Amino acid sequence: MDCGSQKDILVLGVGNILLKDEGIGVHVVRKMQDLSELPQRVDLVEGGTHGVNLLWLICKAEKLILIDAVETDSTPGTIFRFKPEDVDSDCDGVRFSLGEIGPLEVLDMARLCDSCPDTVIFGIQPKEIEWGLELTPEVASKIPQVIELILEEIKNSL
Repeated sequence: MDCGSQKDILVLGVGNILLKDEGIGVHVVRKMQDLSELPQRVDLVEGGTHGVNLLWLICKAEKLILIDAVETDSTPGTIFRFKPEDVDSDCDGVRFSLGEIGPLEVLDMARLCDSCPDTVIFGIQPKEIEWGLELTPEVASKIPQVIELILEEIKNSL
């Protein structure tokens, strides 16, 4: 994980790239690394399955844009935008990445340290979470739309 120098806005893609659509957050950040139009204040990070090890990085950001697979029993590829406070971490209907400590728990830890940045989460409904490196077509086709939503969020944060 190459974090570089911390910027004001952290775009963090999480998930396990070995489990097809579970890795959508990392795939989005990888595509964004090819963009030339990103402001200097934006830091792109592939968080993978690092969980609590990302806490220090999250605490240093002013704004966090998190991308992850979110299981909601919706149509594969459905995109959700929400804030952490919109979701109860014990909510039965929404499940995040498979790591032992998920993104909401890490954000709760940052809040306890009084270092939680303003956070927006983009969740994408996976189709398949099984061994494989490729995203399903339903989820892969949503990457450009997710990137546009993230760029709009960045623009509104500057």
